Amino acid sequence: MADPLLMGPAALFLTSTVWTTAVAATRPDLPGEPFGVRVPGPVRTHLALGLGSAVAAPWPMPAIAMWAAARGDPASAWAARTTAAIGIGVVVGILSEPATWGRRPPPTHRANVALGLAIGAAMASAGSYRLRQQAGATATPVAASA
Repeated sequence: MADPLLMGPAALFLTSTVWTTAVAATRPDLPGEPFGVRVPGPVRTHLALGLGSAVAAPWPMPAIAMWAAARGDPASAWAARTTAAIGIGVVVGILSEPATWGRRPPPTHRANVALGLAIGAAMASAGSYRLRQQAGATATPVAASA
């Protein structure tokens, strides 16, 4: 059974990644350079290998997020942890790209940055909220003293 709280942000992330991958595939001048590290080769090769680009997340990230949201249920801690970790990775990945800070950005990239940060934050928030819910449900109440 899918966890609807995790499914929403994961589906948005998948949709966003499809869009940004299409943009990146048409822009060979947008290689990924997280933290200034650039892998040699064309952008389309990077996308096919799952490395992402300056504007597109690596395809394994939304695939794993969707898998966790679809296979997990509201009681599964692994699905919540996976979604939260990928959400944090999305935020870090976006902030680590020089294109985010104005170096070779395509015209639509400003909107993509804001949307990506919001989606990453939503995934991290949904996963951590679900973990807090689970921790509260498993806590044993303390008996009141008389």
